[in-house]
Amino acid sequence: MLTIRSGISGTILGSVSGLIRSSTPGLFAAASGIQWFALGSSFWDSPATRGFILHAWETEKVTPRQRVYASGIAGGFAGGSVGLLMRGRSNVVPGTLMFSIFGLLGQSVYNRLDAQRLDLQQTASEGSKNSKTFWRRIADWNLSPMRVLTDEEYGAMLREKLLRANAEIAIIDESIDNLRKRADKETRSKDGI
Repeated sequence: MLTIRSGISGTILGSVSGLIRSSTPGLFAAASGIQWFALGSSFWDSPATRGFILHAWETEKVTPRQRVYASGIAGGFAGGSVGLLMRGRSNVVPGTLMFSIFGLLGQSVYNRLDAQRLDLQQTASEGSKNSKTFWRRIADWNLSPMRVLTDEEYGAMLREKLLRANAEIAIIDESIDNLRKRADKETRSKDGI
């Protein structure tokens, strides 16, 4: 299933790249889809995949660091073998290096995000009220232009705005009264002349 996802992702990426490079997008998408399908197959389904590597280490529980190493090794194998098969000998070393880096970085990012997700789940299951949402942490940050208001502060702010609006309305009403008086004087003076 993951190899099919790799092929579909490669096809979509290839069609977008084909449109940008203004070459034939259909041909570019097909070639990219085949290459990414081959990369996914060699990463997930070949004997040198990360699952096989992790199984060969015979550890009961695999640490996140071991997963990073296994992904780097499997990525290097996948990039080197597909580079050799589809692009020639000159692409073995660059493919091995790049896809080793992609495997290492991708697994590292995944491990970090997974650890954060597990921490959030653990604090939520413990019923901790101290866990803050993203926006609450931003508002509590001392360099943030935002801050969290209590209900009383918000009510006071609204009352102040209402008072300002009422004062502006009173000033406008006074101006209207003055204009009406002036208009009445002018009409009386015109009638008197």
